[in-house]
Amino acid sequence: MEKSFVLSKGDFPKFLERLKGFGTVYAPVKVSDQSFAYKPVEYEQDIAFESLRTILPPKKFLYPQRETLFSYDEAGNITEPETNQPLVIFGSHPCDLSGMKVLDTIFTAPPGDSLYIERRRHILVVGMSCLPDKYCFCESMGTDSVQDGYDIFLTDIEDHYFVEIATPKGAEVFRDNDFLIVASEPYKQAFKDFWHNRKELFSNRFETSNLPALLDLEQDNPVWEELGQKCLSCGNCTFVCPTCYCFDIVEIANFNGSGQREREWDSCQFHGFGKVAGNNNFRPGPIDRLKFWYRHKLHGFQDAYEFPTCVGCGRCTVSCPSEIDDIVGVVVRLEGRTDRKSIYAKEDAL
Repeated sequence: MEKSFVLSKGDFPKFLERLKGFGTVYAPVKVSDQSFAYKPVEYEQDIAFESLRTILPPKKFLYPQRETLFSYDEAGNITEPETNQPLVIFGSHPCDLSGMKVLDTIFTAPPGDSLYIERRRHILVVGMSCLPDKYCFCESMGTDSVQDGYDIFLTDIEDHYFVEIATPKGAEVFRDNDFLIVASEPYKQAFKDFWHNRKELFSNRFETSNLPALLDLEQDNPVWEELGQKCLSCGNCTFVCPTCYCFDIVEIANFNGSGQREREWDSCQFHGFGKVAGNNNFRPGPIDRLKFWYRHKLHGFQDAYEFPTCVGCGRCTVSCPSEIDDIVGVVVRLEGRTDRKSIYAKEDAL
């Protein structure tokens, strides 16, 4: 669409009804005093617009925690699952949209994961602006704003949302254009001011321009042993990460000869992940596993695709029971800086 538009917040229920016409709408919902999760919503008041990060990222819709790859009966007939249920992911912030793009890169690379590709075709993504808290460091990762990876993006500008439409699928939601307003100059200026001012709110950051080189230089830094000795190998950091994609294949066989093959999330932080034939384990201890995870987030993927898989959402920091997944803090220490306090300190101590 050539013109810029805004949506009055008073017309948001109309917009939500249009989204429900596409499929089930999932949006952040408050599930505890401090936690939010994607749940089906029917009404505007169901949505926790204040949510910064959900417990699990949107990857759970694109790449489920457990899914059946195919089933077979006693005669050997194979049945593949249907993955064409339309749904809407509403309220994804720029870091999570960047995470979805990483998954797209992984699962659509030739020959492509057919289940992922088909599921992705039936998902409408509505992104939304946000303001950072002390855990956010997407600015350092270059994921604090996005130009694609969504169908519709809403920027909160007081009584309105500035609307960006990126795909024909998104344009179809507004096909009659009966509640969009053409953006006049004041709305455009409010949009520009929002993104300019937001940049100044990030307090959790690092300045390193060459993370791969830093990690290569500091692969024997004592920080890895210090953190690894505290690591519980629980896998929390990988499960809540928007871009971790390791999985295991499980065969479930029945006595009558039927069964199914399933795929389920796995974690490089588990002791059994590195086990190979001969009862050997190429990452037997938590120090090796933790260092590997950090390298993959900030180095390994960038070697092949020229961008890291960490999107700076802060979920690993929030969810780590041992308080060791402070990625910014680790990078700062590898740089040899001492001017940054732990992110786990109390608010009044920061």
